[in-house]
Amino acid sequence: METILPGWGKGFPSFFPKKNGASARWRVVAALCALAFIGAAVGARAQESANGAKSLRIISLYAAHTELVIRLGGRDSLVGVSQQETYAGPETVGWEWPPAFSINDDVEKFLLAAPDLILVRPQHVNSASNLFDTLRQAGVRVWVRQVTNADDIYAYWRELGDFCGKPMEARQMVADFQIALEPYQANLARADKPGVFIESIHREIKTFTPDSIPIWLLELAGGYNVAQDAEPVRDGLMVANYGPERLLAKAELIDAFIAQDGQMNRVPLETILARDLYRVLPAFKNGRVYKIPEDLISRPTPSLLEGLRLMRGMVYPGAPDNG
Repeated sequence: METILPGWGKGFPSFFPKKNGASARWRVVAALCALAFIGAAVGARAQESANGAKSLRIISLYAAHTELVIRLGGRDSLVGVSQQETYAGPETVGWEWPPAFSINDDVEKFLLAAPDLILVRPQHVNSASNLFDTLRQAGVRVWVRQVTNADDIYAYWRELGDFCGKPMEARQMVADFQIALEPYQANLARADKPGVFIESIHREIKTFTPDSIPIWLLELAGGYNVAQDAEPVRDGLMVANYGPERLLAKAELIDAFIAQDGQMNRVPLETILARDLYRVLPAFKNGRVYKIPEDLISRPTPSLLEGLRLMRGMVYPGAPDNG
C-alpha cells in the first residue's frame, strides 16, 4: 500500500504528448489557470466546519473508497465518483450522484472539478502515471490504497477516516463491524465444515488466495476452502490461478460451489451449470451452485456483512444467518 502526497516539481516533466505537443501543453496550462480561478471561488464559498476547517472536495475512482466516504458521513464532499458505483445505502436515497470520472478522462476534467483529494487504487496510478503526476504538481493530494487481506481492513477504514476528516466515525465503524461479526466467530473452529470452491473468473477457473477477503468470509460462514493451495495471479492480487486439474483432484470435497457475480465474472448461472467439467462435482449433482455479488465479498467495506449472511445461507441452507 502506498500514499502519494502533494508536491511541486521543477516545471512540467516530459509527459506532454509529443504529437501536437504545443497545443497539449497550452491545454494543461489553461486548465491550471482554470483551477486557480475555481479554487479561489470554492475557497470563498466553502462551508466552515465546527473547527473552522474548509470542507474537502473529493474525487473517488474506486467504489470501495466511495462507499466508505459516504458511510462515514462525507457524502457531500464527493465532487466525482467512479464508473463502477453500486452502493445503495440509506445515505444515497434522494441524493444526486456527482459526475463519474475515470483514468481515461483528460486532466482538465479533474482540475476543473477543483478537488483537494483523489482516492485511487495502485492500478490507477500504474495505468495513468502522467495524469496523476500532473494532478500532484497542481497541488492535489492523491491517496492510493488497495486492500486484499482481511487483516488490513480496519487500518484502511481508520486511515481513510483520518484523511477525510472523519476519524471518530471510522473508529465507530470498525467497532460496529466487529460486534456484528461476533456471532460468526465460532464457525472458525467447526469440525464439520462443508467443502466449498469459490470461483472468481469462470473462463480460466480462477479462485481467490487463501488469505483473501472472500475466503475469510467463507471461513466465518463455516465453510472449508478446498482451494487452500491456490496461488495468486501476481503479488498484491486476491485472484488466484487454479485450473481444471487441481479442481478435479478436489472434486469429491466440493459440497457447494459459489461464483462471484460482477465486473470480473459476468457469466450467467446457466453457463456455469452447463460446463461439462463441473458436472462431476457433488455441488452440481446436489443443486448447491450459487452466485453472489462481487461487491459484497471482494470490496473491503461494511457491505461484507451482507455478503457473509448470503454466504452462510449457501454453506448451510436453512440455517440461521448469524452462525
